[in-house]
Amino acid sequence: MKKIIILAAIALPLLVFAEEERIGYLGVIIEELSETMMKALNVDYGLVIKDVVEKSPAEKAGLEAGDVIMKIDGDKIVDYATLKKLVAAKPDKKVKILIKRDNKEQIKEATLDSQAKPKFNMQMEIPDFEEIKEMMSKGANEIKEEIEYLKEEIEKLKKELEELKKKVG
Repeated sequence: MKKIIILAAIALPLLVFAEEERIGYLGVIIEELSETMMKALNVDYGLVIKDVVEKSPAEKAGLEAGDVIMKIDGDKIVDYATLKKLVAAKPDKKVKILIKRDNKEQIKEATLDSQAKPKFNMQMEIPDFEEIKEMMSKGANEIKEEIEYLKEEIEKLKKELEELKKKVG
């Protein structure tokens, strides 16, 4: 308990009084490309835009759902982490974004917004209700099977015990 109080005493002022760091914001919801998608779109790398946030730098730059983001300021976008890192590093900066739309490459310019960098970054995948129900039913079925097995074993042991009693008595 002492350790938690000491940790809170150190961390709380850092969280409250620390200077807020700003990171860049583009405003796209993206999806990584599968091998099949890359072949169909005739690209070797990039991320496909699933949706564009309203009034975001991406919308203002003319990016659209279905566009493939290939480069930002000349840096290849090979995965989500790369995109996130490049955008985060350029708050309020103008960037050139190479996209592929309708099998043609285009360059779009966007002035990134900035937003506060999250002080805590917790990511959890919470299973949906059906997955929880399935996991619980699997567990319940396994328990039922184990109980049935144990009942059978107890019956076998009872019979063996009766036979031993007959032999001894």
